[in-house]
Parts: sequence; structure tokens; C-alpha cells
Amino acid sequence: MAGVGASVSVCPSAVVDAPVERVWALFTSPEGFDTWVDATLVAAEPEGPARPGQRLRLAARAFGRDLPVTIDVLEVDAERRRLRLLVDLPLGLVNDETVTMTDLGGGRTLVRFG
Repeated sequence: MAGVGASVSVCPSAVVDAPVERVWALFTSPEGFDTWVDATLVAAEPEGPARPGQRLRLAARAFGRDLPVTIDVLEVDAERRRLRLLVDLPLGLVNDETVTMTDLGGGRTLVRFG
């Protein structure tokens, strides 16, 4: 049906056995993206740590092919450990993703995706 869209909202979370500073560093470094996404970084424009306006181009391997994935960084709030991304996936899927991190103490971090 042309012109019909669907929206799904979920908020998965995970506890990571690493200090929040380390987790934040991985999430905001394009070179660290392959530790939490199933894709390979092709380019970061501009290069460097995540910042609003940055565009990341990745390749996700599926069905024996490399499929393009684009991530636009919309917001980086280091103080609140909040990262907002707009992810363009294959097949026309778009994910407006907000990642937040909470220090649980003892070298553990709660990561929420929503």
C-alpha cells in the first residue's frame, strides 16, 4: 500500500560489565562502532568523535552482500551520556535511536536504546 507507514517503539536495555566512561568512549568513537553494531565503518564525515552533523557510512553484511547503512548524529550530550542517532537501514527502514548510559557503580553500566 503506497503512502502507508508503520511505527514501532521499543526500548531494549543491557547491563555492560565496563565503566560508563569506557562504554561512552566506544559509543562516541566511529572506530568503536563495530563493537556494538553488526557493520563495518566505511567513512565518518567529518572524522573524529561523534558530534551533531556527523554522518557515518557503514556496510552491513547480509545475504552475501554488503548493504549500506547511514547514521546521522543528531545529538551528543556527554554530561547526560545521551546520544541521538538517525539510522537509515536497508529496505527503507529508518531508526530514530536515542542511546543513554547510566553508571551502576562497580564498573557496570546500564545502556538503554530507545
